[in-house]
Amino acid sequence: MAWLIGLVALLALVALIAGFVRAPPAPPPQPGRAVSGALVAYSPGYRVSFFGLERLHPFDIAKYDRIAKHLRREGLLAWDDFAIPAPPTDAQLAAVHDPDYLASLRDPADLSRALEVAVPSVFSAATIERRVLAAFRRAVGGTALAAQGALDHGLGINLGGGFHHARPGMGHGFCIYNDVAYAIHTLRAGGFRGRVLIVDTDAHQGDGNHAFFADDPDVFSFSMHQGSIFPHPKLRGDRDLELDAGTRDAAFLEALEAALGELLREPADLVFHVAGSDVLGDDPLAGLALTPDGLLQRDLMVTRAVRDRGTPLVHVLAGGYGPSSAQAQGRSVAAILRQEQARASE
Repeated sequence: MAWLIGLVALLALVALIAGFVRAPPAPPPQPGRAVSGALVAYSPGYRVSFFGLERLHPFDIAKYDRIAKHLRREGLLAWDDFAIPAPPTDAQLAAVHDPDYLASLRDPADLSRALEVAVPSVFSAATIERRVLAAFRRAVGGTALAAQGALDHGLGINLGGGFHHARPGMGHGFCIYNDVAYAIHTLRAGGFRGRVLIVDTDAHQGDGNHAFFADDPDVFSFSMHQGSIFPHPKLRGDRDLELDAGTRDAAFLEALEAALGELLREPADLVFHVAGSDVLGDDPLAGLALTPDGLLQRDLMVTRAVRDRGTPLVHVLAGGYGPSSAQAQGRSVAAILRQEQARASE
């Protein structure tokens, strides 16, 4: 019997090691299907897998997968309904990012600074590409798909993305590419010429979006965030609303409602909502105090305000590092989809 227990333990160890060594699956691209006016982008290939080192960062790498499973369990989406993106190439990303910066990401030291996770120097450029960069690029592609889906159907959701700290020539805050900037470029390359509004309700300032669009008269970058936390220093955007640590549901939602009323007075042709869950009270990297119900109400408030005006909306999930993040955002996305279904049936 002892030998059997030992064999089981050995097999379990082998399975654990294999989980660290094997890269996550990256299914081929698929166009997906809009369900009740909403297109949802997601791929298991969003998951960064660096032999377990990614677990040194508090971000829940499996969050995207958990949310996708929740939506399927709720009967809101089938696997074939998800739009699965292809990763854009460096040549495509060079339309918005500095080419030298893109090349530098294959150096462990430079990548470590952007991810804020120590990447050992022994890892090759090919390993970095396969296990880290391709995953982030797939999520960038997901936001581009969601943005086109919003124009085509009214609502586009990416279960990843929201990398709002990435600037044209640098990455930080676990953001190496800026998916919103790339999505806007892609839409413009396809002929879109409208006014874009970015509504960022992540706990951290969207400094990357501010940097990208500081001189762009057709993109308005609004960030509502905790003023006392990363990034330091803050960049000036088109509008910033700083919140105090400890801000709870009622105060947060009241401030957001007032801001939306002002922001949407001037018509927009497309709105991006960067909807981080690091506003939750259990988040270790921020100090706001929203409950999961408060986060859900935040997301429904933005969605209603935008969609009631007939404006296309792109919803991306951005940051979120606490234990309730995946569950809270799963409930929120499900509620958004049900709200859009109700709208479509009216």
